[in-house]
Amino acid sequence: MGSVGAPPAVRRTLVHFIEDGDTSGYFPQLARHHDRERYRVLFATLKPIEARLRSFMDEERIPWFSLDCRSRLSYAAALPKLVRFLRREGVDILHTHLFDPSVVGLCAGALAGTPVRIMTRHYSDYHTRIRKAWHVRLDQLCTRLSTAVIAVSEHTAEHMVRAEGAPPSKINAIPNGIDFARVRTSSDEAPARLRREYAPNGEALLLVPARLHPEKGHEYVFAALARLRARADRAVVLLVAGVGPFEDTYRRRVRELGCEADVRFLGFRKDLPDLMRAVDLVVVASVAEAFGLVLAEALYLGACVVASRVGGIPEIVEDGVNGCLVPPADVGALALAIDELLNDRGRRERLARSGRDKVVARFRFEDMVRSYEALYDRLAPTSCAPVAVHQR
Repeated sequence: MGSVGAPPAVRRTLVHFIEDGDTSGYFPQLARHHDRERYRVLFATLKPIEARLRSFMDEERIPWFSLDCRSRLSYAAALPKLVRFLRREGVDILHTHLFDPSVVGLCAGALAGTPVRIMTRHYSDYHTRIRKAWHVRLDQLCTRLSTAVIAVSEHTAEHMVRAEGAPPSKINAIPNGIDFARVRTSSDEAPARLRREYAPNGEALLLVPARLHPEKGHEYVFAALARLRARADRAVVLLVAGVGPFEDTYRRRVRELGCEADVRFLGFRKDLPDLMRAVDLVVVASVAEAFGLVLAEALYLGACVVASRVGGIPEIVEDGVNGCLVPPADVGALALAIDELLNDRGRRERLARSGRDKVVARFRFEDMVRSYEALYDRLAPTSCAPVAVHQR
């Protein structure tokens, strides 16, 4: 009997269902790194698709579809539209991201009979921590409607099993990854130029790269800065890079603390890698964090980091090895850690050097995508056949 060759690879139809877009580049990277020989990749959005993401998908010739929901009141009417889309496109694998798209998307996937439904939990204990009982119940519903769940950290996986009663067999911990080609400085001289701009007189520079939201712990950094001003040997300038609904609140708090002259609200910055390389310390004082992607990016760039010992952060930052960890919401510990590192350049450099190797070894974006695809292959039926492509 002659040898039998391996069966030809089946090209499965995969849809990533998301909210509207993002600023981190995560979804364009997914589109770029998926194996297009084996997967026909589409993207769908719950809300109107962001212009930048739409342009990218069109340039990459990736079909996209939007439900154009403007509020949660429109979700029920949009659900049948998504069901029809999933059936029309012959979707084999539906992969949802974040809370609202997972609730709507997984319900539609179940109604459409989509064979494989996967959800990525990009947050961990947020709903439990703020006591949103109905949100927790919806999280549990999403787990039940999913064939499998991807948790972005071991902490997230453990929380889902322990606090939400998720079946351990459904939960797969796959850490977020970084596209190293994207996380780089714009030029060799850019960090030095930024340092001259924000620290013209030799001030120490701190950077908080996070959306303006209470769970990111900005208020603890502001309070720590106020303590540093009273005892630091040199002036300290805090750069806040991010946008969010609490900017006015935070500006008011900075004024109350008497630190207005020492804080720069920079808004959204495309040159975040340049800023990370320019400053003395990157500070992330989150009170909740499923993973902490910005910290992995900072370590990759060779920055020294101070962060809260919370959520998935300790899976990235090892205290005393590649950064410094402090208890969450502890202003005194945060101020002390920042002060000690600002006064010990040699220690800052040692910690920064050890971070890059860990990130390169454990958080490659390509490895994350291959792990996604391995999960798809394990769950997807082998009889899936390709179907025609419909744009939008």
